Amino acid sequence: MGAPPVLRVGTFADNRPWVFRDAQGHLVGFEVDLVRALAAELGRRPDFAVMPFKELLPALGIGDVDIVVCSISVTAERRGRIDFTQPYYETSQAVVVLKKARIRSLADLAGKTVTAAAGTTNEQWLLDNRTRYRFGPAVMVGGLDEGLSLLQTGGADAYFGDLPALLYSLLTRPDLAVAVSLPTDDRYAVALAHGSALTPRVDAALATLKRNGTLAAIHQRWFGSAPPPGSPVTTELPRP
Repeated sequence: MGAPPVLRVGTFADNRPWVFRDAQGHLVGFEVDLVRALAAELGRRPDFAVMPFKELLPALGIGDVDIVVCSISVTAERRGRIDFTQPYYETSQAVVVLKKARIRSLADLAGKTVTAAAGTTNEQWLLDNRTRYRFGPAVMVGGLDEGLSLLQTGGADAYFGDLPALLYSLLTRPDLAVAVSLPTDDRYAVALAHGSALTPRVDAALATLKRNGTLAAIHQRWFGSAPPPGSPVTTELPRP
C-alpha cells in the first residue's frame, strides 16, 4: 500500500496556544491537533508549511498550500476571495500591556505607540480605530512573541491580539495584563482557495470532529476546560 496523499497546510508558528514550537522544535498546539484530526478523517498526511502570517492567504491563491489553519478570522473581505469551512472557534480581540504602565482603557493609549501582527484582523481593527482613539505610531510585527518583546523593551505601549492567545501568554508572563477587551466577534475557520474541491470535504470532516467529541477533547487539552455550551467547538454551523 502506498503512502496516503499529502494535505499541504499553511500555518504560522508564533501563535500560542494555537500553533507554536515546543522545546524540541516540534509544531504543537490546538490547531496542529485539529489539522492532524482533519487529515486523518480525509485519509491524508498533513505537511505543514510554516510562513509569516501575512503570506498565508496569498499562498492559497497561488496554490502553494491546500488549506490554511492559523486562527484565521472570517471576514466579509476575505469571503470575497477565499473559501471558509464552518467556524470552529469564537473569540474576541483584546489589548495587552505591561502592568506597570497603568494603561486601563483605550483612552489611555492616546499618543502611545501601538502594535499588532501584520496581516491580521487585529491590525485592521487598530488601523480602523486609530483616529477615533488618537493612537500614536503603529508598529507592525511578525507575531505575538515579537510584539510582547517590543512591549518589554519599550518599543511599544500596547499589543493588539486575540484574547485566547493573550490569556495563554499571561500564564507565564506575570508582568503583563489584558487592559481592554475589544468589541469584536471573531470566528476562526479553515481557509481554502476560492472554489476548492476540498472545501466541502474539509467542512464535512470538521463537522464529524464536532459530533464525535474530538474537537472538544482538543479544547480540553489546550485550555484546561470544556468548551462553553453552544460553542462552535461542538456546534455544527453553516459555512459562512
